[in-house]
Amino acid sequence: MQFPPESVKPLVKEIAQHLIENNETVAVSEGVCGGLLSAYLVSIPGASQFFLGGTLVYSLKSRLKLSGWDEKDISSYTGPSEEVVLRLARNLKMELGATYVLSETGFAGPSGQYGKGSDQDEEVGTVYLGISTPQGDLACVKRTGIKSRSDNMALFAEEGLKFLLEHLKSTK
Repeated sequence: MQFPPESVKPLVKEIAQHLIENNETVAVSEGVCGGLLSAYLVSIPGASQFFLGGTLVYSLKSRLKLSGWDEKDISSYTGPSEEVVLRLARNLKMELGATYVLSETGFAGPSGQYGKGSDQDEEVGTVYLGISTPQGDLACVKRTGIKSRSDNMALFAEEGLKFLLEHLKSTK
């Protein structure tokens, strides 16, 4: 078994190198990737020098408990969005104090309900990515056009690493 995938190894290596050289850290708040972002980041020796940890907030209940959401937030939740992903990043940044927090949420594949007003069939293959940084917060949306849940999870994690690396390169 090849882990992480060959396409991910250079991303993780470059992220690690940048963070270590600049004495910076990263944490992740994951949803739809199910822990792949964290697993990719800790897959290289020396990860403890830059990776502080993260949260896996897959269910609404876990968002309530682990990301500072209250009952009102949960009851008004309408599904993954840029607003949600940025809130996840900001909350974890306050909790762990990482230089950067990468967060994600989205629609990996057919499953149960996501929230009021969500059209899951049209949204499958969509991920929202967010980064909370010392300079501010950034978000973007990516669409794979793929319906496979596991393929989307892997692609979402890779896109998240690319998003983080692009930002790190822009701050040099």
